[in-house]
Amino acid sequence: MPTPPTYTRRDILRFASLGTGLCLAPHFLRGNPQPARASPEKMRLAFIGVGHQGYSHVRSLAMHHYVAFADVDDGSAASAYSQFPDVPRYRDFRVMLERHAKDIDAVVISTPDHSHFTAALFCLAHGKHAYIEKPLTTTLWESRQLARLAAASKLKLQMGVQGHSTGALRLLREWVDAGAVGPISEVVLYTDRMQPERYHWSTDLALPEEVPGWLSWDLWLSGRRWRPYNHEYVRERWRNWLEFGTGPIGNIGIHMLDVVEYCLELGYPDWVEGTVSATSPQTFAPWARARWHFGPRGKRTHGVDMYWCDGVRAGAPVKPDSIPHMPREVIASTANAIALVGANGTLFLDDMRASTRARIFPETLEREFLASPPKPRLTRPKGLHIDSLFEAIRGDGEPAANLAYAGPLTEVSLLGNVAQRRGERIEWDHSKAWPKGFSLDDPLLTPSIDREWLPGI
Repeated sequence: MPTPPTYTRRDILRFASLGTGLCLAPHFLRGNPQPARASPEKMRLAFIGVGHQGYSHVRSLAMHHYVAFADVDDGSAASAYSQFPDVPRYRDFRVMLERHAKDIDAVVISTPDHSHFTAALFCLAHGKHAYIEKPLTTTLWESRQLARLAAASKLKLQMGVQGHSTGALRLLREWVDAGAVGPISEVVLYTDRMQPERYHWSTDLALPEEVPGWLSWDLWLSGRRWRPYNHEYVRERWRNWLEFGTGPIGNIGIHMLDVVEYCLELGYPDWVEGTVSATSPQTFAPWARARWHFGPRGKRTHGVDMYWCDGVRAGAPVKPDSIPHMPREVIASTANAIALVGANGTLFLDDMRASTRARIFPETLEREFLASPPKPRLTRPKGLHIDSLFEAIRGDGEPAANLAYAGPLTEVSLLGNVAQRRGERIEWDHSKAWPKGFSLDDPLLTPSIDREWLPGI
């Protein structure tokens, strides 16, 4: 995807303009060098968020050296703390970075969506490379600021969209390029996320509750507008609150869009539109649909329409009524799916990623294609997705799903949410790489964040 142009604006959220906002003089602007490591293979890692997804990283990266943990939720962090009792622990990641910056090679960020941006900013301010779980940010403005500051610092940032580093994704791209189903003009994506037991829908803020002792609520907010604590905001429930999460599109859709972008190189859309079951100023809708249209571009002489379904209606997941070339029973039996519809058939993944080999429908076309498949031409990744970040830190390359790729990918994903919340078609200005009719401080594109949480801006 093309790297978007950088924008500056005055009086951002009543703060200093981007032109003068560097008065904080973060470390990377003062030329703070990276410290030498004792071993070229073992990375010195710090973690921001060590519960849930963060704990999976803590377990999988145990061959490296752990410098420090930061987590605002002692309950979620308990397993990591118990397994690694000697690793220093903090609730405020800003304090952790200030005290241990000279000992850290990279930081792994696995926090709720709304704090990805602020955590990454402080990593950049301390001259640290970072791995940021998906989605990269919750708004387009945040994505642009990370791109600007990362470019100034020359630090490596990687988004945690693990499916980007699978061999099955390379195989799918080879099949697409070989014309397995003919020219692809339609993409269909759907997920069952928004299950009532995981997502809370409301038109109002949750009622105030006493903050439990295991949580630092002010730090959990990470600079977002203050609201009283309620248990509906924390753990996995935060995903559906507009202030904190990015809904099903940011949670699952970005994995799916990664598959689509890697295989089709769609770039930014010409327009996006969306529909929802209900509107709320606080949460995403119980079910929703979206459509992105990508016009002809580069060597692609035809347009591509991408359709999205999510949520639950009347107790059943919302899915497309039909997909060309696909048996209805296959659609009915899958909860998460990616379908690339070509002139002759459909490539189908019953997953949110390219974790396994795609199926081809109709099955007669699959048998015909597999009788003489294309020879492998793309290098298969080795190791974990995050290993490519470590390799980039050690050398001069870029990690998989680096900022030039992850930023625009995140923005295309989030445009689906913007269209759903606006309830109208959103047109994209390709010359400015920004939605038409939106100012640079539109609340749908720019969050309200306290000044103290914005180093370097």
